Amino acid sequence: MHGGRSAGTTMSFTALDGPLMGTRPGTLDPGAVTYLMRERAMSAAEIEDVLYHRSLRRIRDFERHAYAAVQQSSACARSLLGKSWPRVHGGNRRALLRNTGRICARCSWLGVILDENANRAGSMRIAAESSRIRVYVIPTDEEKIIAQHTVTLIDIRRTK
Repeated sequence: MHGGRSAGTTMSFTALDGPLMGTRPGTLDPGAVTYLMRERAMSAAEIEDVLYHRSLRRIRDFERHAYAAVQQSSACARSLLGKSWPRVHGGNRRALLRNTGRICARCSWLGVILDENANRAGSMRIAAESSRIRVYVIPTDEEKIIAQHTVTLIDIRRTK
């Protein structure tokens, strides 16, 4: 964020791109799609269902998750091109998934210092006062947001 406006995003053509999250697979090798088509004989509809609805992974490799999160955070920080330091937001639902210790340690080059007590307590702001960057955990409920937007669109169409 810069001046209250988004300076970058981790998404691309669809919300599937970017870091691994609870309801999306994250950046994906395009060859994985052709593999599913060829080797698993999956249709486009089946693949889409897997990617959008059943891609929740059990993250056992915390280093991989931390690496991906740091890559995306670093790219967003670079997009500011030297402007004031960003606020970094993490939307994952549990402290274990957030993997904040590893992620914040790898973002120390940006000036991130984690407040371990705030993180353990589930606080919204998890950066230490001495941190150069404010780091927040923003709870997300992607399914709820989608449902709310759908209801709004239905209501708009009903009134026309």
